[in-house]
Amino acid sequence: MTASLPQVSMQHHSELERHLDEMPAVGDLVGAAPADDLRPRVGESVAFLNDLLLPHMEAAEQTLYPELERMLQNRHSMSPMRREHGEIRELIEELGRLQVTLEAGPLHMRESIALRRVIFRLYAMLKVHLAEEQLYLGVLEHGVSPEAADRLAAAMENSWAIAF
Repeated sequence: MTASLPQVSMQHHSELERHLDEMPAVGDLVGAAPADDLRPRVGESVAFLNDLLLPHMEAAEQTLYPELERMLQNRHSMSPMRREHGEIRELIEELGRLQVTLEAGPLHMRESIALRRVIFRLYAMLKVHLAEEQLYLGVLEHGVSPEAADRLAAAMENSWAIAF
């Protein structure tokens, strides 16, 4: 049986927050820790972003956002959230490029600054974005029929299962 929409969203956000809250410590290591200590931590952050966060974003865009747009009677009402998804994807790509540079050897100061900046920008943007998403989930929870909520929960749960 599929969990309810609030249960699914709480599970997703709890898991995302757990990984997200590790990112500032990774950012603090940049320039302070040896490259050999930094590489696995950056790798864990990149894996989290690619394997958990991106599938969550895609599922939200495909299932939750269209329903919210229908409810809010404005096709572009989710445009700010979609725009942030684009910015988040760009930052994840930049982090991936910097990870490749880090894997090749120690970072120069310019690269260290860029790595630290992208980690903290992602962290800050994602903290705000996930909080906003929780607000929208409250709107969905109270604004859709129980059948629609079950359908949305199942779609989100299936996307999450694929990520694991």
